[in-house]
Amino acid sequence: MLTLSFFESFDTLSILPSEENSVGLRISKSLLVRKGTIPTMSDAARKGAVVNVLNFRHPHLESLFKEGLWGFPDDRRGLNRARWSAMDVGVPMLFYGDYDGTKGIFLRATLTRKAESREPVKYWIQNQTGYPLHIYLRLESETDLKNVRPIKKEELALTIPVFRQRADRWSSMVFGEKGKGVTYPFDKFSAMLSEFEVRNRRIVMEKPEHESLKEILYQMGIIQKRVCEKEVKLDGYKIDVAWKKIPKGYPYIVFEVHLSGNLEETLTKLKHAYDVWNSQPLVLVTTGNQIEEAHNIINGSFHEVRDKFRLIDWRDIKQAYDAKSKYKELEARLGIF
Repeated sequence: MLTLSFFESFDTLSILPSEENSVGLRISKSLLVRKGTIPTMSDAARKGAVVNVLNFRHPHLESLFKEGLWGFPDDRRGLNRARWSAMDVGVPMLFYGDYDGTKGIFLRATLTRKAESREPVKYWIQNQTGYPLHIYLRLESETDLKNVRPIKKEELALTIPVFRQRADRWSSMVFGEKGKGVTYPFDKFSAMLSEFEVRNRRIVMEKPEHESLKEILYQMGIIQKRVCEKEVKLDGYKIDVAWKKIPKGYPYIVFEVHLSGNLEETLTKLKHAYDVWNSQPLVLVTTGNQIEEAHNIINGSFHEVRDKFRLIDWRDIKQAYDAKSKYKELEARLGIF
């Protein structure tokens, strides 16, 4: 049984099951990520879009799945053109529609290029030239939609008014800073993207890896409904992972993953986060054989704030992540938001 005191500050699942009584759910191999990172946006991007395909079973969807192509009609009001123009190459996109009776976000992609074309598209059998505002995409999530855990319409409606309407009479929405074609602020899109990634990508780690542990800490924050950031700049430092309660607030918990190198420098970064942001606890995720060394440094150089630090073996973080992920999967299966 895990007994990590800093988990008491979390809002959900503060009691973590032991291995023998943990909730067991079958997870598709297609949803597991053994190495690498969840895609995230640079600070410069600050844009995203949601596209409504209406129904993922519609024959027009062949263009998306086979060639990464989608298109919008050029309506009289110019609304589709304004939103299409506001979609910047490189931004992440989420695709919404009905799949076998469930409406929600089922797919993630990245916009690779745009083009206006009146040439017929063979897949669009109802009107091969009726969607001249083309977008070309790189699909970046599971395309066998029966394996996808979507963000359902009723969940989206909690924060985005357009999803409260019974009929989905819209083609796209652009999220970003204020400007022509932008529908909603970027923070709303960022929350959707993070939620979709956490639901559909699991980190599987057999040995400690710096980037994988950062992703685990990031995902755990999303599960906790926190605003999470990675590589957060603080004066001359970068903090591995930070959790906020509100988008424009200061981090209230910061994390550093330390597997090798200068341990005192890593602890100094955490101490600086406390000095500047009053972040606490200051969480160091490391290997078991470095915890004692970290204790000695803290009791010496940082003795005045030693009660602010939490030193955690990476295996305990992994166990907490696995338990929280299984709990979230069970919530989704039961329809609990």
